[in-house]
Amino acid sequence: MSINEKGRPWLIAAILFVMALLPRIFGLSRFLTSDENTNIFFAGSNVIAAFLRGDLRGTYWHFYPGVTMSWLDAIGMSGQYLLDAVRTSPPPFTDYIYGDILSLLVANRLPYAILTALAVAAIFWLARRVLPQRVALLGALFMAFDPFYLAHSRVTHGDAPVAVFMSLSALTFYIYAQHHQNLMTTPSTPRSSFTSPFLIASAILGGLAALTKAPGQFMALFVIGASIIFALLELNQSRHHGSRPTSYVPRILLHWLIVIIVWGIISLSIFILLWPSMWVDPLGTLRQMLDETFGKVNEGHLVYFLGQPTLNPGPWFYPYVIPFRLTPIVLIGCVLSLGYYGGKAKAKSLDNSPYLNSQLATLTFLWLFVLSLLLFGNLSPKKQDRYLLPLFPFLNLIAAIGWSGVVVLLNEFVLGSKAEAKTKSASKRTPRNSKSTNQPANQPTQSQTLISNLILFLILLLHILPTFTYYPYYLTYFNPLLGGPTKAAEQTLMGWGEGMEQVAGYLNTKPNAAELYVASTPSQTLLPYFAGTGENFYTNDIAFRADYVVLYLAQMQRLAPSPAIVNYFQRREPEKVITIKDVPYAKIYRGPKLILTDIPAEATPANIGLEEVMRLAGYTILPPEPNGFISNQDNQTLQLTLYWHALAPIVEDYTISVRAKDASGQVISQQDQWPVDGLLPTTQWRQGDYVTDAHMFSLPPDTPPITEFEIVVYNAVTNQTLGPPITLANPP
Repeated sequence: MSINEKGRPWLIAAILFVMALLPRIFGLSRFLTSDENTNIFFAGSNVIAAFLRGDLRGTYWHFYPGVTMSWLDAIGMSGQYLLDAVRTSPPPFTDYIYGDILSLLVANRLPYAILTALAVAAIFWLARRVLPQRVALLGALFMAFDPFYLAHSRVTHGDAPVAVFMSLSALTFYIYAQHHQNLMTTPSTPRSSFTSPFLIASAILGGLAALTKAPGQFMALFVIGASIIFALLELNQSRHHGSRPTSYVPRILLHWLIVIIVWGIISLSIFILLWPSMWVDPLGTLRQMLDETFGKVNEGHLVYFLGQPTLNPGPWFYPYVIPFRLTPIVLIGCVLSLGYYGGKAKAKSLDNSPYLNSQLATLTFLWLFVLSLLLFGNLSPKKQDRYLLPLFPFLNLIAAIGWSGVVVLLNEFVLGSKAEAKTKSASKRTPRNSKSTNQPANQPTQSQTLISNLILFLILLLHILPTFTYYPYYLTYFNPLLGGPTKAAEQTLMGWGEGMEQVAGYLNTKPNAAELYVASTPSQTLLPYFAGTGENFYTNDIAFRADYVVLYLAQMQRLAPSPAIVNYFQRREPEKVITIKDVPYAKIYRGPKLILTDIPAEATPANIGLEEVMRLAGYTILPPEPNGFISNQDNQTLQLTLYWHALAPIVEDYTISVRAKDASGQVISQQDQWPVDGLLPTTQWRQGDYVTDAHMFSLPPDTPPITEFEIVVYNAVTNQTLGPPITLANPP
């Protein structure tokens, strides 16, 4: 082998790294995702600051545990700080890392982009050991431009790193097992080394996966299960090998037991060495991590599935949602890969084909990882599509095997037919005593190889297309074969912050933008880009305080913070809609401003206190017509607006009962509800709030004149009233 041939895989890997990095680094500051603000300041800034001041226990920040996120954030922020120190005089590093989120965003995201781009090159470098180089290259290219994997490669979160570490750990372990099997089948039967670089690499990567995010702990279970399978396969082979000594079976079992132990010790060592909290309080750290993990898992996570918000979408969530996140090329390729199993069963000639048998073994391992992780993910009611991002590198490899296999089998079919025809023709022309040329009958010609490569190149181009058409919102991509984004919006949770910077851009065009107060969820994806201020729309009252209200797609799907408040705004006409790929991601409404700082000038003042909890500060009765009515053909309407003042924080939800009475004191109409049509429970009031509480009465034309209103505030659970009834006269 020449030097050029030896260096060619390295060159391909380097080119792959550059190709994968480019789509990951452009537009890194375009928008924020929901969790990044928390991740940067907690996983990054807080952990770094704790480490620098010697508070090693303070390096625990989450049950993920997110340790690798902290190191990646530290690398990014340290690099930017050093660059800034060359050009300017930045503040001390411990202050610098708490700077404006947008000033830190690119620095924090860049290490994740580099890591995932390196993983693409590493996947190719490793996969070529168990797959033909062309297949490994195609799988790595699929991975580099997979929209869903690409989207998560560009954000400060644990999903992409854990996918990197898990896929590489599983692949290196498989290479070790294959290498061990090859050694065991040689006549000399050499002993496989437990210091194999692939076994050590798998354990280190498994430890890094466990340090990153909860799915990473799956690797320990997977290695144990895979080791048992490899041991059983080896035992099965030994039964058909008559020359094996009787002690061979215990040796097999002992070998794989030691593999599990060695893998576990190395992985655990990495888990301890790279997490400072484990240095000082290992038991406390693990106890806190496990308690919080199981607590969160049992809580579930509010998602949107098959048109309904739910805390537990059930076992069909991942099988239904994951195909939505694949490109058509990868989805079809995965289906085509299953043809290998059918081909193996029907074509005996495959038994003698090392090319197909080798791929079949690798394909089986890849599917084993995918299916076992799917089952593991289904154990928890807490589900989101990104939780199983570690599936995607292997699904891309599986798709590459499927598409490459189709081309190979097609060539074999075409070449086989031609070879058979040539053989029959030659047998008629060749004398019986002539010598054979021994020319391979099924060797692909140069033109056929070129055609097959061209087909695979066109397939790759179709897969890459979303990289250009969905930039920078790769998270908005959904499989067009399954209906694309518009269908996905009806079926599964969407929206992680995409488009919120456009909302901020629109609001910033307002002449008084800096004075505006906006309610939105998640506000952390909007406010860094917005000139004004705002708050997370986590309770109904936030919407009634705001100048503008933004309903985000995920919020509309989840019907949060309550179905009533979401429907309240959905019935209104939005001032502006932010649309991405024909899906309305954000709707901007003018706020109704029902929580004020004082009663309006047109209100009739009143100062009627209710046990120093709240008071009626004023009211209006509209319209100012005789008897307070507007007459029409059917009904007459009357509106009483009450202005409540919260004197203190209110710990109970009080019902407001408004009773319209005639001159004889008879109740003509009555409304019992929480304030603001039931949308604003009193526990959401803040001390000092003035709440606008309108009550509309629609009465038949022959209704006697309303002369007064009686207002009773009470707890509907206990029926205990808050103070005496309030009477308001309705002047004729």
